[in-house]
Amino acid sequence: MIPFAQPAQRSRRWPRRLAGGLLAGLAGAGTLFAVGDFGLMQHVLNGVERRALASQSTRTDQYGLRLLYGTLQLGGRVVYPQAAQLLDYYCDGHGDTLRFDARPLLRHPEVQQALRLRKPGITFRHQASAGPFYIARRTDWALYYAFDLLYIRRTPGAVVFYDNYFFQPLSRRSYTQFNFGRLHCKLNDGLIRVAYPKAKAFIAYSKVSASPTQSVAAN
Repeated sequence: MIPFAQPAQRSRRWPRRLAGGLLAGLAGAGTLFAVGDFGLMQHVLNGVERRALASQSTRTDQYGLRLLYGTLQLGGRVVYPQAAQLLDYYCDGHGDTLRFDARPLLRHPEVQQALRLRKPGITFRHQASAGPFYIARRTDWALYYAFDLLYIRRTPGAVVFYDNYFFQPLSRRSYTQFNFGRLHCKLNDGLIRVAYPKAKAFIAYSKVSASPTQSVAAN
């Protein structure tokens, strides 16, 4: 009877080991969130970028980046749901047009100001200059991660919002800053193509009916 008891004994052990591993991972992630990694993640990402620019990306680079983007997608569903939706769509390679609900944007004070000033678009990242577009007075991270530059077009009784959603090539060295508690890093936008070679650009589009007051602001 002993040989038949051993498999059952092992089957009770592996869930404990898995749970222990998950708890250790969560504890480690919590520690990194609280105290930071002292630049280790940025050092690793710099190496991944350097190899990608030299067309020498490895499988480890690809899997590591997929883990990173997957973490951003998973965490974003809670903290930045709009950005997570767009990133999911991009990585899945759907292309074409993604329609989203822009009704909350009409209540955003910076968007309302852009409409009053009749700006052709808005950037939610505070910066020195953005051509003819309205610049947020303070970076709105949730909307910045979702829309790099959100265009605005006015029609009778409605407002159209749209964004050309794509990531710059590696050679442009365009970076996005990510902040998770005390964990900070910047990521070359083009690295997403190393992780997801079939990712496709698309248009994020929404047409929102405007109230009389909003129509006056928009027109």
